[in-house]
Amino acid sequence: MVDRVEASKNLEILKANQARLMNYSHLFSSHAFKQDCDAKLKKIGRQIYNIEKQLNAKS
Repeated sequence: MVDRVEASKNLEILKANQARLMNYSHLFSSHAFKQDCDAKLKKIGRQIYNIEKQLNAKS
């Protein structure tokens, strides 16, 4: 398991990526691109959940 510092850094990066994707304007995007963004958001959400779960378990 990665150490707490590395996990915290990864968590910050993932949350920033999630915020960027959520704030992205899909007004002129193709349907396929929107689906890719939704899939990426779900994947990032799962990763954030798992990292937070592991960090809380160590506490």
